[in-house]
Amino acid sequence: MDLKEFYNSNVNLTYSFPKEFEHKTTPYLPLLIDGPWKEMLEEAKSVDHMFVPHRDDYSVGWASLCIHGYGATKTDSDQSYPEHAGQEHSWTEVADLCPITAEYFKNEFPYGCYQRLRYMRLSPGGYITPHNDADDWSLCAVNISLNNPKDCNMVVEGVGIVPFKDSGGAMAFNTSYNHCVWNRSNENRYHMIVHGGEASEYWNNVVPNSYTSYIDSSPQ
Repeated sequence: MDLKEFYNSNVNLTYSFPKEFEHKTTPYLPLLIDGPWKEMLEEAKSVDHMFVPHRDDYSVGWASLCIHGYGATKTDSDQSYPEHAGQEHSWTEVADLCPITAEYFKNEFPYGCYQRLRYMRLSPGGYITPHNDADDWSLCAVNISLNNPKDCNMVVEGVGIVPFKDSGGAMAFNTSYNHCVWNRSNENRYHMIVHGGEASEYWNNVVPNSYTSYIDSSPQ
């Protein structure tokens, strides 16, 4: 579907979350996870020159950089790098350049291990066309907004705008939903996408507590 058509058809929708958490159908979930978002944003900006274009087959102005993975500039899916098949992911040189970010993920974030851990930058006027990334219908990725400028929105089919905070925050996201991002601001948008193995604390405490908190604070 055309970006403008998809965006305009879904941007003003609202989604009613059920009282009971349903892992397979929940489109997104703001997580009760704190972090040094401001400092992490400054570190992301400090390595701006290292970012590489990301998925320019369906995006414009999107770039990325791995702090953990197969290499700093190997930011696509694992299947894109058959030469690394069977290898473990590891911290890249970016971790040494971004010590606050690396320390946070090593010691505070509720994951037991990491696969790809990436900075993602979307330039002013940039966009990611409508797509989905999985077919397992689960909250399988965490998207951390280090900033999210006004007039830069992720829009989900049948759901509406994902409420990222410009001041930073962690959001679990169901990548099976069709979604797009359009940065109509004059600022770069910096996010991080986390893939890995969730610690038991994540599913036993963080997710259910986050869902209850979000439902209680949302207008019904």
